Amino acid sequence: MDIQNLTAALQDFRPKEYTWTFALYSAHKSRDGLQLSWNACAMREIPRWTEVLARTLLEKSLTERGVTEYSPLLPKEQIGVLERGSELIRGQMSDMLLGITGAQTLAPEDFANGVVSRPAGYAFYGVRPVTPEELEADGQQKPREIIFMRRGNPFITGAKMLLCTGQNGGIAESEAPLLKFTPQTDFLLIEDMCCFISESIAKDFDLESRPNAVCARRLEQIAESDVVGCFEALEMAALSGKNTRKFLDFDREILTHIAGLSIEARMDFLGTYGVELDANGKMNTADPEQCELIIDLLCGRSCLDVLGRLAVGLNIKPRE
Repeated sequence: MDIQNLTAALQDFRPKEYTWTFALYSAHKSRDGLQLSWNACAMREIPRWTEVLARTLLEKSLTERGVTEYSPLLPKEQIGVLERGSELIRGQMSDMLLGITGAQTLAPEDFANGVVSRPAGYAFYGVRPVTPEELEADGQQKPREIIFMRRGNPFITGAKMLLCTGQNGGIAESEAPLLKFTPQTDFLLIEDMCCFISESIAKDFDLESRPNAVCARRLEQIAESDVVGCFEALEMAALSGKNTRKFLDFDREILTHIAGLSIEARMDFLGTYGVELDANGKMNTADPEQCELIIDLLCGRSCLDVLGRLAVGLNIKPRE
């Protein structure tokens, strides 16, 4: 993914070719994670506004920041991008599109007066049929979809202010709820690219609690501890297969214990679990099997009975 592809997609964007929905969402936590509930609201002039959003991205965000693959540890100066079919976001995108397309349309008053939950954010969702030229070029039969998403409640409440609106060439006090937008986008879906422009929007996709995100944070802690020989080899093993999910059970206390040992004591301690040291006194990651043992040890999955020295010394019970 590079900034040229994203820029080209935005430059080719033609708002008036799309059918638009303005939808607002509220967020609810459950045992299955964060859930977004969507409701639609009638709104005019969406194409004109989304044109402003696209132009702002082209003239500001994309000129000031780089584009790279999304990671929970992504620097703020980077825009994180995931393919729509990525395992990390595929389920959330499916739920979002189903929520928006099946949303009940409510009056603006319902959002401002508390009939529904206070909106946590909103989105402009556009869909465009595939043109004959596109169908001939790549066989794409699915409609083109685009989403401009922003965190925050756009409805203005009049509890502490006098709301006014233009009417018949003049200004009149308004009792109807008014909207306030800034030309900023937190999340963009375009050409099957999911772009995280704001760091905060990842919370609404529940990415922080997913195995890949947890694993990335734990790997950063391992790197900082400086107890493994080749960190890249361990990282490759951790992010492959079933190992990523193991890091949901990662125990920092085990890592801290290993880091605090002398080389002699570390050799004695790790030998109990079949983990070897390299010439520098660090855990040997040159062998893939050793990487597996290290991951199992740090994630409390070593196949030892509860009388192992780790279990006794740190009150940790390695699991079968």
